[in-house]
Amino acid sequence: MTRRIGNFNCVAVCALTLCLLCSAAGAASAAEFRTLEKWDRSLSTGVSYTQYRMTINGLPLRAHVLSVSLAHPDVYVRPMLANNRLDSLETVPSMARREGARAAINGSFFNRSSKDPFPVGFIMIDGRTLYFSHLHRSAFGLTDKNIPLFGYPKTQGIVYVEKTGEYFYLWGMNRRRRENEALAYTPEFGTTTGTNEFGVETVVSGSKVVAINNGNSQIPSDGFVVSLHGDSKRLAPKFQVGDRVSLFFLVEPSWLKVNNALTGGPLLVRGGRPVVDESTDEKLRQGTSSRIPITAVGSTADGYLLLVVVDGRQKKYSVGVTYSEMADFMRSIGAVNAIGMDGGGSSVMVIDGEIKNRPSDGSSRPVANGIGVFFR
Repeated sequence: MTRRIGNFNCVAVCALTLCLLCSAAGAASAAEFRTLEKWDRSLSTGVSYTQYRMTINGLPLRAHVLSVSLAHPDVYVRPMLANNRLDSLETVPSMARREGARAAINGSFFNRSSKDPFPVGFIMIDGRTLYFSHLHRSAFGLTDKNIPLFGYPKTQGIVYVEKTGEYFYLWGMNRRRRENEALAYTPEFGTTTGTNEFGVETVVSGSKVVAINNGNSQIPSDGFVVSLHGDSKRLAPKFQVGDRVSLFFLVEPSWLKVNNALTGGPLLVRGGRPVVDESTDEKLRQGTSSRIPITAVGSTADGYLLLVVVDGRQKKYSVGVTYSEMADFMRSIGAVNAIGMDGGGSSVMVIDGEIKNRPSDGSSRPVANGIGVFFR
């Protein structure tokens, strides 16, 4: 472990005073970062942890950075589901312990309701799409060759009936069904669909229709359930027991080789340039003008993935940052692309079972998913 004291070098512009929106006084002002102490620790070849004790405009700030070499053959990064399900919440330390991750941070935004804790956006783990929505939010992904991607992947689910060659698009998957929707449920959602009796559900096991029910169907471990309600029930006659049915997902060509992906928001940095002001259509309610705890993921030009947590809402310890300030911090540590993840009380980093940051809730909050660093 090393310890350093010095000025914070914000991509060669800090000496000129870094200017961005700071809302501590509710108005635009110059934000000045200064590093007071910096601690480094190597977890393994290609993976290191750095803690920063800083000030921003004279106010205390703490940041935690995991640097992961994407070229190292014995290290890989992927999302983790709470309790291996999409309808559950779990703390990140618990996920990391259960999954065997050496280090982890919290992941995507989610609905905090214990009755319906669905995530926001797109989730892919080891090449399997587990969740998608049509909400406009940015995401990051890793290809089968560990190439990082950042952007807005548009995803659509398609159900294909082999006998007739017919297909139709889904409204979503692995969440509570709403009026008139056509959804798909896979085993990651749970053991049953949990739907009421006012729909029509086609149960597919081993690519064949094995049952047609009205609701709360068992989800096969080797298949899925197509759940139709209201106007979508007009699609029900397409299915007969014994038919071969497939579930496909369409993504943009640039994301076709992605194996692991998770939605966050907003997009912070693209091509080395801060783009928070161009991400307002993601409609995030916090962090645009107020300082909060923020979790982020970034990539460097020399092949490292950066997993970052900045503490906040603790005026004597760490006041937090806005998304614009987070973008500049990510650039300062070498990120050429970066995205925000869920923040606030969800922001947490755990290494070897120890929480490294200071969560604003006082403890690690149960969340829908996390991002784990694994060693083969």
